[in-house]
Amino acid sequence: MKYKLLVNGSNLSMVKEFLGNMKNSFDCLSTLDDLADLEKHCRLFQPEGILFFVDRLYSGFIDTVSDFKANPEYKNVAVIFITKDDVVRELESQGNKSLIDLILLRPISSDNVILRVMSFLDKRPRRVSYDYEEPQNFPPPPVQPAQPVQPAPAAPAQTPPPAPAPAVSAPASAPAAKKQILVVDDDRNVLKMLKTALEQKYEVTSTLNGLIVEKILATKKIDLIVLDYEMPIMTGAEVFRKIKANKEYAKIPVCFLTGVTERKKVEEIMMLRPDSYLVKPLDLEMLCTAIENLI
Repeated sequence: MKYKLLVNGSNLSMVKEFLGNMKNSFDCLSTLDDLADLEKHCRLFQPEGILFFVDRLYSGFIDTVSDFKANPEYKNVAVIFITKDDVVRELESQGNKSLIDLILLRPISSDNVILRVMSFLDKRPRRVSYDYEEPQNFPPPPVQPAQPVQPAPAAPAQTPPPAPAPAVSAPASAPAAKKQILVVDDDRNVLKMLKTALEQKYEVTSTLNGLIVEKILATKKIDLIVLDYEMPIMTGAEVFRKIKANKEYAKIPVCFLTGVTERKKVEEIMMLRPDSYLVKPLDLEMLCTAIENLI
């Protein structure tokens, strides 16, 4: 069963690109960002989520989202933003970030939007409708006979509290540990480039061979895997299936890297439901944004 989405946004080119690249993953309707229109579409269409392509937070928009979220009938309808860093910072400064169930940062391809939204909705309860009824008048519970009051036991003699210990200054908190990323690619130059690009912000482990991925996962707490799709000996698809079949590692997000551009091959990748995928030659900015979206 396909998920249903309402799609809205001031960036019409992105809306059009998304609607044209759904690959039969969703049933979609476009809608206005007017509260009455959103609620009407939700009643008639029963969507699992509303996808907003947001370029800026114009007057009244967040109030509309807030009023929509306040309606218990739509509590299971996910609000998803595809937006930019400056919009996220503005949401945070206004204290409104919690209104949004999922935020995807641009730049991001339509294929990655599809994968991330499908993965997110897979983990949420399905949309349900609510029928409200008038409260019923139930008879009051029977009155229990009063129990005799027992005298309270005498309180034990109080000993004076010990003198407070001298104040000791708390040790300075240790800096937060970096997230761990595993990069798997049979091209040494790609491994070197990715390690250089990522190691300032993350702890990076790299390997040329998919055969030892599970051994690495058994020895390190990996937060994300960047995985080449086309490799000799063990392909990226085979590595991916082994990871997802292992309950201990199945929740680790995986971002595929691939030079594949044929539509049939791309659809094979999409069928695996990776958390994200990027096409080579790599755009490092898009890779960093994809990683931030996943961990």
